[in-house]
Amino acid sequence: MPDPHLARHDAETLALALLKHGARVGVVHWATGLKSTVLAGWYRQLHGRAPPRGPLPDSAGSMIRTRTEHAAASLFGVVYAEHRRDGALGRMIDPHGLVRAYELYLALIDGPHAGVLGINQAWIVARDLRAGLAAIAWCPSCETRYIAMRDAILIGCPLCALYARAGGRASPRRAGHSDATSR
Repeated sequence: MPDPHLARHDAETLALALLKHGARVGVVHWATGLKSTVLAGWYRQLHGRAPPRGPLPDSAGSMIRTRTEHAAASLFGVVYAEHRRDGALGRMIDPHGLVRAYELYLALIDGPHAGVLGINQAWIVARDLRAGLAAIAWCPSCETRYIAMRDAILIGCPLCALYARAGGRASPRRAGHSDATSR
């Protein structure tokens, strides 16, 4: 039988990690089961302001509007897919895996850049991956994984699109070739 004190300590530690990154109180409440009023107070202590209110976007596809944001979401999505733990509730987000993946994502981007995903956007990406609204796809042109979102306006590999926009050669499939090996 699990120790309730250890479970509470684990929930509080997870809550503080999520709140430190700016997670919405509703997300933290969902992940930990702690009272929203307590979490709002902790958020205020950590950030010196009231927590943000309002709904989160319905899907990752509706919040990702640029190729840079798509690339950032892809990096996080791939890292999360590697670090999540699939438990008995297979359709649920692993909140510990979310924090680990988000901290690794931040370390990989190494500083403030355009298109950086916030923890709340990262949660939406993780939620969409678990719900089947997004999937990790493979780009045969640049040979990397990226996130493909069901209701997105941006289709295809964001890295190939960014490379082509920067003056590089377009990926073979974008150039109208069916042979993905001719680079």
